This record gives sequence, C-alpha cells and structure tokens, in this order.
Amino acid sequence: MRAAAAALLMTVAVAACSENQSPGESGGDATTSVAVNFGVGVDPAYSPIYLADQDNLFEQAGLDVTVTQYQEGTGGLDAILAKQGQVTASTESSLLNRATRGDIKGLAVFSQSPSFIKLVARSGISDVAGIKKYGVVPGTVNEYATNKVLDSRGISRDSVEFVNASPAEMPALLQRGDVDGYIMWEPWPSRGVANGGTVLLTSGDIGYVYNLVIGVDGAWYEANKETAKKVVDTIAQACEQLTADPAKAGTVTETAIKVPAAEAQTLLEGVQCQVRDFTDDDIRRYDEIAQFQQDSGIVTQKADAATVMVRGVA
Repeated sequence: MRAAAAALLMTVAVAACSENQSPGESGGDATTSVAVNFGVGVDPAYSPIYLADQDNLFEQAGLDVTVTQYQEGTGGLDAILAKQGQVTASTESSLLNRATRGDIKGLAVFSQSPSFIKLVARSGISDVAGIKKYGVVPGTVNEYATNKVLDSRGISRDSVEFVNASPAEMPALLQRGDVDGYIMWEPWPSRGVANGGTVLLTSGDIGYVYNLVIGVDGAWYEANKETAKKVVDTIAQACEQLTADPAKAGTVTETAIKVPAAEAQTLLEGVQCQVRDFTDDDIRRYDEIAQFQQDSGIVTQKADAATVMVRGVA
C-alpha cells in the first residue's frame, strides 16, 4: 500500500488556552495570534491546503496554522467535535452529518466536481444491479453516495449488505470479493481499478456534484472571525495558483501523501478549485442532502443547511 493508505495522525502542539475558545475567552483576534489546527483528508482534492501549508501561504498571511492529516475527511470534523481542532475541509454531506452532533459551521466552498467520486465494482460485475455487498465508511460522503446509487436504481437497502471499512481497505476488499463495489473519492476508485475493478458511474451520473467545504467550530468562529476570514482567503489564493499551474497540484499532493504527482494531476481533472460563497441553489441541495440523511437513517435529526452554512465570508 502507498503511504496515503495509512492515516497520517500528527501530534499538534497547540497551547491549551488557544484551542477552540468560546466568545468570552482570551486568545481571539483582538489580542493574540490564534493557533489553528486545520484537519484535512488524504486525497488530491485537498491540494490547495497542501499548497498553502508547503509554500507557507498561511504564514505569509500572518496565520499560525498546523495542518493535520486524517485518513478520512471526517477526521477533522471529529476533531472539532472533540474540541481538538478549529478548522477543517470536508464534503458538504459529511459536514451536515456532523453538524447534527455539535456546533459546526461551513464558511465557503473551495472545490467541486461531478466526477471525482466514482462507483467501482469488482471483476465480473458490469451493472449496479450486480452489486450485493457495498463497502461503506459510515458518516462520510461515501455513505450518502451509496444511498444515492441505490435510490437512483430503485434498489432497497434491505436487499444489499453493507461492509464497514476504511477507504484504504476498500481496494483489497474488492479484489478478494469481500465487497462487490464501493463509491468513493479518488484515489480509491483508481486503486480498485488497478486491482481488477471497473468504474460503473460517477457521482454526477446519479445527480450529485460534490462540494468540498471549509468548516469551523462554531463558537471558535464567533470569537475569531478575522482569523477565519484569512484562512478562507488563503485557500482562495492557493486555488488561484493551482488553476494557473495544475501541475503544482500534483507536486504538493505527492509531497503530502505520496501519491505520484502525475497520477494526482490526472485524478484532479474535472475538479474545479475555486473558493466561493454559498448560493441559494447550494442551500437547497444541501437541505435535500440533510433530508436524505434523516430519511435513510444515517442521522436521527436533520441539519438545517441555511443555519449551518455561513454566507458572506468568501
């Protein structure tokens, strides 16, 4: 397995007084430089954060940011819920899921694509109907997308089996036949293809264009809006650089997670890296996702997308 297959859990040296301060605590914008733990996943879609970290864009903006990598994008969300992180990047689906458990807000979209998330099936299966065992990472966009696949084909959840595993385990499970398929973000679909699988569809084929969203601890944001704005602006700067020089996305991704630069650049084709504010259409789609999560039993209560997503920051 490549190094990207392992969780890259880093120890973050952050003074306790600066972690997830509530509005009444010291350490906010008006007094000191705020230490920020920025949790990200390990796939090429996080390349603008990798770039900002490696090229010292955060430091140049006067920010004290430590980037912490987790095998799953939800790791940063869980760190916020545990009061061990302040900022993260995740899909809108994962953020809405975790927002039902605690005070998490979304500040801006920074990446979107209809093709980065793909359904791959094991050798011998050429149609969605042939998938009886789905690989699932609970609480992630994978779980939401799996339900979207079933819903789009009129397949009952009760008629299939769900096998819980980490993203890095999926290609091997597929090769052994322990799962028949999984719908996942890159590089895991490509790893599945390398193990004999076949891509059957992309998320766009089932009406889902994923958004990667910059998320924050809600209380921390209220106390540190200036810092949060600088973080968003820095990611916007990184996206502008990657759009102007796509090869750089491959280079920073290889440095961060050891996926070869050429492969990472290929995987990012069709991914739009641009920081933008939430639109009315976004909020409407996010509300549909939140409703779907509740109806499917993924969460017990529905997140309010209009409240969770903070408009006007980007």
